[in-house]
Amino acid sequence: MRLNIYCNAEIKPKSWCSKRLGITLCLAVMLTLPAVSALPQSTVRTKPEEKVVARIMQSVVTVQAIASPNAASAQSLGPYREGSGIVIDRDTIVTVGYLLIEAETADIIDNQGRKIPTTILGHDPVSGFGLLKTLIPLKQFPVTLGDSDLLASPQRLLTLGQGESEVTELLLASRKPFAGNWEYLVDAPLLTIPAVNNWSGAGLFDDRGALVGLGSLLVADATDEPRPRPGNLYIPINLFKSVLPDLLRFGRRSGPAQPWLGVHSEPHPQGGLVIQRIAAKSPAELAGLQQGDRILALQDQAILSLADFYRRIWASGPTGSALALSVVREGVTLRITLITGDRLKAQQRPSGV
Repeated sequence: MRLNIYCNAEIKPKSWCSKRLGITLCLAVMLTLPAVSALPQSTVRTKPEEKVVARIMQSVVTVQAIASPNAASAQSLGPYREGSGIVIDRDTIVTVGYLLIEAETADIIDNQGRKIPTTILGHDPVSGFGLLKTLIPLKQFPVTLGDSDLLASPQRLLTLGQGESEVTELLLASRKPFAGNWEYLVDAPLLTIPAVNNWSGAGLFDDRGALVGLGSLLVADATDEPRPRPGNLYIPINLFKSVLPDLLRFGRRSGPAQPWLGVHSEPHPQGGLVIQRIAAKSPAELAGLQQGDRILALQDQAILSLADFYRRIWASGPTGSALALSVVREGVTLRITLITGDRLKAQQRPSGV
């Protein structure tokens, strides 16, 4: 089994992790990862078939996206982004959506080293997927889309990211819900161990070589153990299947937009949530919320968790609905009303969408 650990202090902007988080998690990986023999024996299997590996190896491309330095997302993701994409049609590539946020251009590098321009078809902030179409047909054969609903832990899977010369075996460790601090929630993600560094847009494949997930994050608690182990979060491919027709036709999910506030927050030790950052031109900024504010209640009901907060926002009504937050700022409790918005309308419009 091969394990890559990225411990450079300069974490590239293709990940959502800060420099401090990247270093901390890398140290945690080295200190806590089990030996291969410590993994459940029921998951041990023979070496993947050569034809399966060959199919996976020719399916991955490098994605290089460039956003305007003035784009709001450039502050957290940087203007230059690089990750992986997976060929799902002769001219269509699925990748992780954050690489494409406010991107002006995106190119891919195929498995023959050719740099090929693409059209950005769109990205879906609800699921986290993005879609590209090349301007010329690719010489790589597309992979089939598997069924991520059939996956359960513990289960052996394979991953491959751009620039890698061999697949890596992973263990599906958990499918517990994940709530990200940027108003993002996955009810049944694919959480894998051991942690790998080349996760942004990397493919996750079953033992038949079908694509079952796409790499998104490095997480500190991929397992449900008393001392959780670090690993990676892959977005289940079935979430992509449901939005693929809309991305191809409209460049975004059809129907009403998911209500959005524009706050990056995390649980506070004494309850509620503390705001880490506020998105520019967001409903939260317009309403006067500030970094460091502690959100105690939504519509006069206490906030139990990030997931609870998000579910209640999304169930509050269509975008344009008014929401009341109870906020503590410098020891003073405030009641702030804001109007929910559409996250995609607040972003600079990418080329080709």
